[in-house]
Order: sequence, then C-alpha cells, then structure tokens
Amino acid sequence: MRLIAATLIAASLFSTVAVADDFRPIRTITVQGKAERSVVPDEAHVSVSVSALDTKLKTAKAEHDQKLRKVFAVAESAGIELAQIKTQSSNVQPEYSYANNTRSFKGYRVATSLDMTVSKIDSVGGLLEKLLAAGLEDKENSGWMGLVSVNYTIANPDRLRDEMVVEAIRNAHDKAARMAASAGASLGKVHQINEGNAPAFDYPRPMLMRAMSASAPAMEAAPVAPPPGEQEVNASVTVTYELD
Repeated sequence: MRLIAATLIAASLFSTVAVADDFRPIRTITVQGKAERSVVPDEAHVSVSVSALDTKLKTAKAEHDQKLRKVFAVAESAGIELAQIKTQSSNVQPEYSYANNTRSFKGYRVATSLDMTVSKIDSVGGLLEKLLAAGLEDKENSGWMGLVSVNYTIANPDRLRDEMVVEAIRNAHDKAARMAASAGASLGKVHQINEGNAPAFDYPRPMLMRAMSASAPAMEAAPVAPPPGEQEVNASVTVTYELD
C-alpha cells in the first residue's frame, strides 16, 4: 500500500512539473520593420472632357458626338486601344442662367468625361498636343470644365506593395536578430506579424489644360508633357519573434 501511495505521489509531482513547463511564459521580442523606395510612375492617365450646349437637344447631341469621334481618332493615332479608354461620366441635362431673380433656359448640355490609360509616358506630350489641337473647345465646351488633365500612377501597384512588405519583414528580422544577440539570446520562430502602413501612392494632382490655337508659338515647339516626378513610398510591419 505504501508503495502504491509513493508511486501516486511521484506521478502527481511529475504531472505538476509538466503542467508548469507547459504554462511557462514565452519570451518574445517585438520590432517594427520598414521599407522605403523612391518610385517613378510608369503609367499616365489622360482625362478628356467634351461638351456641347444647344437649345435643341438633337443639335447638342450631334456636336457632342462629333467631338467624341475626334477624341477616338486622336487616341487611335496614338496607339491607344478602345479597351484603354474608360468612360468616367456621361450625362444630358438642361442648363439655366440666373439674373435678377429670373431663370432663363440656356439649352441642353450633353457631356462626357473619358480616361485614357497611356502605358508609354514619353508619348504623353504628343497625345496632349493632338488633343488640344483637335477643336474640342469649340462653342460652349469652353465654359464647362477642365478640357484635359494628366495624372501619373504605377501600372502594377499590387506587385510593388508585396515587394515592399517583404522588404519590411526582412528589415524587422535583421533588427530583431541584432537586438536578441545583444541580450545574449537568439531568434526563434515568428509568433505574430501585423501589417502597418501599406504603401500609398500619392502623386501630384492632375494638371488641367485648355486648348490652344494651332497657330500659337507653343504649338510649334516639340511636345512637352508635365513630368511624372518621383515619389517616396514606404511600408511597415510589426513582427513578434520568440526567443530561444
């Protein structure tokens, strides 16, 4: 009986030690990793707005469609496929003027805004020159809104984001390894990873342009486009490692 009791006590002590080992606090180290890059945009978006106003809706629609055909012709000559042209908005609405508390009917406004994706940035200057010389600002289009605007972006931002997150994780690992070594420890497995600032692309605001006369001196010079510039992009992650 004493032998059985002693065996039970020993088993109980062993179990207590095992449970204590299971609940021993895990030593960890938490660091933040960062990645920074200077990025030059590799894609341009050219927005074009056409509009026509006339007291007769049929006439306004015909003038609008004629300008739209000019835009498509310019795009085709620049090697831009129809799939690269997206309609941002298209609407028809009556327009009024107000004076001395009196509303007067001006006509029907037919308007469309298009976005062209230009994969070759060096061709933007020539495209702008053709658009500004196409006669899109005839008649009432000049009083509507910006005729042409340019914005620069990254063609494949997801790939860049993924690359920068990987860089940030490597940066976190190197930092954690140095800190652990300084404390006489070594890194174990990853305990947790949290993404911080995802890379954001904040490019200059679109540059608005108005049409110019084909005889203007500026039209005689070589086509020039607003420069895409360079942007600082960063990403960050927070990583927790176990310490061995």
